[in-house]
Amino acid sequence: MQDENPRLYFPILEINGDSRFCYGIVIMWKGDHYKMKENKNLLYWMVVIAGCGLIGTTIGLGINVAGLFFSPIASDFGVGRGSVSATLTVYNLVQAFTALLAPKLLRRFTFKQMAVAGTMIQVCMTFLISMTPNIPVMMVLNGIRGFGAGLIGTVTVTVMINYWFNKNNGLMISFALGFSGLVGAVLSPVLTNIIAASGWRTGYVVVAVLTALFNLPAIIFPIALKPDYKNMEPYGGRKDTGVSNTASPESLTISVPMVVILMIYTACSAATSALPQHFSGIAESYNMVATGAMMVSACMIANTAGKIILGVLIDRFGSRVSVSIYAVIVAIGALLIVVSRNSFVLVAAAVMYGMCYSMGTVSTSMLAREMFGSAKYSRVYPRLSMTTTVSNAIFTTVVGLLYDLTGTYTSIILFLACLIMIAFSMIQLAYIKKAKEAI
Repeated sequence: MQDENPRLYFPILEINGDSRFCYGIVIMWKGDHYKMKENKNLLYWMVVIAGCGLIGTTIGLGINVAGLFFSPIASDFGVGRGSVSATLTVYNLVQAFTALLAPKLLRRFTFKQMAVAGTMIQVCMTFLISMTPNIPVMMVLNGIRGFGAGLIGTVTVTVMINYWFNKNNGLMISFALGFSGLVGAVLSPVLTNIIAASGWRTGYVVVAVLTALFNLPAIIFPIALKPDYKNMEPYGGRKDTGVSNTASPESLTISVPMVVILMIYTACSAATSALPQHFSGIAESYNMVATGAMMVSACMIANTAGKIILGVLIDRFGSRVSVSIYAVIVAIGALLIVVSRNSFVLVAAAVMYGMCYSMGTVSTSMLAREMFGSAKYSRVYPRLSMTTTVSNAIFTTVVGLLYDLTGTYTSIILFLACLIMIAFSMIQLAYIKKAKEAI
């Protein structure tokens, strides 16, 4: 692993004779260079803020608001929603397989290099999508965009936070991953209005600009992949894992059956998160168009709040109890969406169903860490992350195609509710197996 303590030079801001950077970095003149002295306590927060921005673009802008573009693009090109949602499937699949390579790339390139490359690809491809003439071109551009997202997405962010935080690890990961829901909640109504007023092409231009802004902290903050590169300790100190700090993840053995169990859990959980992108269509099929935007926003709020709450619960009570409660809540939300035609109940059901995002992200990361330890995390989690993205990608298209075929969402929602219960069963099986292995 190469040293990742880059020398970053910023303009000096003179305040009362002192040269200070706005977020606590003191710049001092030394020869022909500026020497940067960091307020190290701030670096922990900078890591989380940078992670929030990266997740906000790769998931929030890349996936959570994508459903807003389905109907207008389908109408413009004269195709079905399933064809449009297939372009998101391409984005998800490429991002998933790129994320498998992220840990290896992070051992060859610095975090800064990855952040810059990923951001440039995302911004350029998103802008080009706004000018695309047809669905095939859009698929290609979304594929390249997915490659950029995979470089700096969930795997890179969670690996970095795991290096930086031992104490409150669940909370910090939930903060970062939860930002994707906040982006969706805040920007869904904004983008809806922009699309309605100026068209979906203008909407993608706005998304490109926001992508650059959200990724900016990861580029300009003086952070690195590991606290070691900044001569710091992880927050909460180091834990004795019984594994050498210099041991390569590839040299450590993992339980294949446990990985399979977690992959099944992850696939089922991620599949359920494909439905909220169709909330607008569900409400429209109920002749409740205005309720659809409310459901999307409510779901995205639950996305963010649910992840933070789950992180706190896991830190306090462990993953088994916390995630099991979430699975039951999501199942109830799914059933309410099927049976209710009341606007208030549907919005409340969307909040409950929005907890599924926590199951497919925060819980997956924490389960990988809890079942395999931090030393094996970078080897196991990319597989689970790939499973999450592939499952979501497949079911995003499946939901759209089944609706085009049947004209109803009812059977689809009931099927997803069954998958939630399978995920619940896999959680119990994982802990039973872990207990047997400990004997």
